[in-house]
This record gives sequence, structure tokens and C-alpha cells, in this order.
Amino acid sequence: MFGVTVLVERIDAARLSEKATENSPSNYGLNVSMSEKDRSSDALVLSFTLELTNQPQLARLAVSGIATLTGTKDEIQNSLEAPDDKSPPLVLTTIYERTYSLFYVVATSLKVPPPLPTLLKATGTEKK
Repeated sequence: MFGVTVLVERIDAARLSEKATENSPSNYGLNVSMSEKDRSSDALVLSFTLELTNQPQLARLAVSGIATLTGTKDEIQNSLEAPDDKSPPLVLTTIYERTYSLFYVVATSLKVPPPLPTLLKATGTEKK
């Protein structure tokens, strides 16, 4: 049975504008970095960083950690591939869903607009 566990190791955030409020108009972009740390016949361990920046530049939010994928070799491989040109891979969607609440809490604590929970569906992603 396929599964993904996410361990957050670092949260980094900065408020970049004194004029920002939670209601400021904003459009977040997502930069993604993922790299393989370890692999076995039934598991893959990835390091990841998700960094959100917005226009206008009001804040920078980043979460880094470890995602462990377990399952068959085919299930793991399928989770790493995008189902089509407009959709992110399942593993990226899962990591964002599991870390979204952190982004929301940090953004509202900084008094900047929070990102959308549907960000991966609303915009493309930039892979590093």
C-alpha cells in the first residue's frame, strides 16, 4: 500500500513590507526543490524545500524537510511523475497539502495574506 510521510525540519519566514496586511492583494508563486536521500526496494526518502514568494513582495515563506514514500517500485515511480503537463506530481501535491497549515499560520502571524490551499492547481510550479 502506497503512503507518504512528511517530516518538517525547518520553517523560515520573513515579512518584506511594512505596509502588508492580511487583506493585501497578493499572488504567490511556489519554488520547489526535491532530491533523493535514500532508496530501497519499497521506500524512497526525499529532501524537499517549498518556498513561497508573492507579488508584490510582501513575504517569503519556506518549509524544508523529509518526505518518505513507501510502496511498490511502480507506485513510488508513479507518484513522482506528473499526470499531465498542467498538474504537479502526486508527491508534491501531498507535501504541499501536509505543510499548508504551517504556511497559513506563519503568514497570518506575520500579518500578510496567506497562500491559497489550491495554489498548486491555481498556478504552475517551478522545479529546481
